Amino acid sequence: MKQAPAILVIWFMTVFFYESAFSQNSEDISSDLDLGFKIEEIEKKPYTINAEIEITETSRVLDQDALLFKQKYLDKKTEDMAWQTDLDLTLEGQYQKDTIKLYGRFNSLFYYNDDENFESERKAEEVYISFQPSFSWAIDAGKKVHKWGKGYAFSPSAFFSRPRDIDDPDATLEGYFSLSADYIKSMEGIVKTIAITPVFMPVTRELNYELSPEDELIWGGKVYLFAFDTDMDFMFLISDNMDKRFGIDFSKNLSPAFEIHGDAALVQDYHQYIIDEYGNISEQEYTAFSLLLGLRYLSSQDTTYIFEYYRNGQGYSAREYENYLTFIETGFDQYLNTSSQASIAKSRSVSAYYNQQAAMRDYLYLKVSQKDPFDILYFTPAITFIYNMTDQSGSITPQLTYSPLTNLTLDMKTALLLGEGKTEYGEKINNAKIVLSIKYYF
Repeated sequence: MKQAPAILVIWFMTVFFYESAFSQNSEDISSDLDLGFKIEEIEKKPYTINAEIEITETSRVLDQDALLFKQKYLDKKTEDMAWQTDLDLTLEGQYQKDTIKLYGRFNSLFYYNDDENFESERKAEEVYISFQPSFSWAIDAGKKVHKWGKGYAFSPSAFFSRPRDIDDPDATLEGYFSLSADYIKSMEGIVKTIAITPVFMPVTRELNYELSPEDELIWGGKVYLFAFDTDMDFMFLISDNMDKRFGIDFSKNLSPAFEIHGDAALVQDYHQYIIDEYGNISEQEYTAFSLLLGLRYLSSQDTTYIFEYYRNGQGYSAREYENYLTFIETGFDQYLNTSSQASIAKSRSVSAYYNQQAAMRDYLYLKVSQKDPFDILYFTPAITFIYNMTDQSGSITPQLTYSPLTNLTLDMKTALLLGEGKTEYGEKINNAKIVLSIKYYF
């Protein structure tokens, strides 16, 4: 308490001299003082650059009795194992100045395997310029990924993007060249937010040529609504040479730990190519309806469950897929007896339709992951189940992910394929696959 008078005196003197100094000519003082200094340590930089290096070793246990193995290799490959080493380099950068933003993500892949030896691929996954004159408006031009749909493993309404890899749904995708805009408006009432996104995609010999056999302009759009505490999207795609498509999705949090979502798409005049057991190729046209229903749940023990049911309206029935496999079997026997590859070559001509992921009609997907089990920090084990309801085949994939450092991730996955003969997973080239990867960020 004896220090209180001294403290009061010091405080009074400080205030007195402070007021005396500012009672002088303010113009003289302002000319001498420069208050426009910058603290560089906390000043936000207009650019960001991130890089990622990933080394992956993949081992496949080959199934030489599988029909898809015979279709690809005939009798020219006798090894039981196949190996591939990947070196994946990704560079991501962004620069923003006022209302203009530039974004780019570039990927270089170098790999070595038994079939192709050393190969490399380089691509720009995304490169676009964004003009944002206000909070409500944004216009993007360039190569961009349009992430439509609420599904995790499947997205039937992702009309303007490439299909996801079911084995790795979180992997980045390559975009398409497009011109798009976003208009967002908040409001009072039942509808809290509305957003409108028109998209235009040109198809030429150089741009987006995978989408359409002829030069044209594909266009479409999405309308987003947030109403009744639910995210909803309404989507469409119009094209002269592609099938017209209409979609809808939703996502709703029933509680902070429990979310449900859905995704549906209608494809008009869809053309499906079918090959029978004798090798006759026919084409049928119909309106394809696809549906996805799913949920995500986080338990009190930090266990995450992701479950989805997918009805693929563009998929094949069990009988149609079995006929395709039977024709491969007949073609392989013909090759062994006569050395003729005519039937095998014909089966390969439709393999892009039949050998794609989720080529049949009904699938179940379940992923269970546990964060930091046994108090092991930054360690996440998981297991994924994919079940083809149409032919009762599927896969089981245990996975271990560990991040001992902030910018280092170690990952191991083992995929086991299960199924009888003449089923999708039972006739795949591999019986099992082991993938080890080391990913470093900087």
